[in-house]
Amino acid sequence: MRVARLTIACCLLAAAVAGCGSAPVGDVRSTPQALKIKALFADLDEIPRGFATRSRPGWEEPFKPVVQECRRLFNLMAGRPARKGLTAATTASYLGEGVGQTAAVSLALYGSREAAEQMDALAKASRACTTARDQAPGEVNRLTVAPLAVSEKVLVGGGVARRLVGRVGGYPYEMHLIVARQGGAVIGLVNAGMSGADARTTEELARLVSRKVATLDL
Repeated sequence: MRVARLTIACCLLAAAVAGCGSAPVGDVRSTPQALKIKALFADLDEIPRGFATRSRPGWEEPFKPVVQECRRLFNLMAGRPARKGLTAATTASYLGEGVGQTAAVSLALYGSREAAEQMDALAKASRACTTARDQAPGEVNRLTVAPLAVSEKVLVGGGVARRLVGRVGGYPYEMHLIVARQGGAVIGLVNAGMSGADARTTEELARLVSRKVATLDL
């Protein structure tokens, strides 16, 4: 039993690091604009202590939620934003010191109107996503969703912040999720791990990502 639990833990850690399940979003990842925003997140020297500065592939969701609204949020974070009006997209993740701990950013570029529409749809989805779970029986993969207290300055463009707590693979798991918009950019941020997530660190990460996006000519 101990070996089995260790195997599950290792799988969760590998998923958090590898990001291999994040399917490409067509050619929006190879345009000059996409390459520019990818380079923006290749190294985050100002990242909070405890995280690697060098980026890895984007976030791998711990499971696929059955509730459509939760799945929409997870898709954004995993680098699968809505395609309508999408011009460029990128994802990056940063390994943390805790077991299975990772921070990740997803950036999707649209026209200003399309970005506002996507932000409205994501905010609506966040209100409808109260429990994220898959089809596994019992409490193997189940996260209860609640508001995450962060500064209003972080939630630009009608952004939302959520705290998801429960179990993944039968292990305790906590995930902080922030969605915000700057002009034509829809920003997704995740701070998650089996050892929990710190709200102050999540807010610090969100501020850092917002500063980076603000340097772009969007």
